[in-house]
Amino acid sequence: MSSDRPLANAGPILFVAGIGLVAVVGLVLSLFRDPGLPSYVQDSYMRVAGGLVTPDRVEAAALSATLSRAMPAPVRVPVLGAQHYRLDGGTNVTLGGTPAALAIYYNPQRDLVTWHGVRATTDVLPPAPEQRDVGGRRYFLHYKATTTIVFWQEGAILMAITAALPAEHVMAIALAASAGARP
Repeated sequence: MSSDRPLANAGPILFVAGIGLVAVVGLVLSLFRDPGLPSYVQDSYMRVAGGLVTPDRVEAAALSATLSRAMPAPVRVPVLGAQHYRLDGGTNVTLGGTPAALAIYYNPQRDLVTWHGVRATTDVLPPAPEQRDVGGRRYFLHYKATTTIVFWQEGAILMAITAALPAEHVMAIALAASAGARP
């Protein structure tokens, strides 16, 4: 008993194979795209949290001078004592191949906060899920896994505060960090 009917209809098989091919091409292309500055800042924060960064331990003004020597523009390391964060030190890092400055802070509960300064503008940031205008300055909030990153511009330097804390708390730290600087 022979049948001229095929065992399976080729249409659904080709459709699923096409979807699989599109998924594989999308995955391969995503490997070559630049993840963006928020991802680089998040990675740097995680390296600090994992103990992979050894900071130079100095006070803010001396650290600003030290970090500025390796930067294309001077940086200002914020003082966060009013927010109960003690400067633990800092170092020069690279964010996506660009030289950057890093400062590390802890509060008495050992909550980690990092500050980054990089010569860039807010134009390099991907669209922010949230933007806030405070005191003539625009802040860009990005959320990555368990951390909040707040970016703002100070002259030629794009600043960022990163912490695994509630967004409002990170925003308050960023406002304190940017206090006194010109928008």
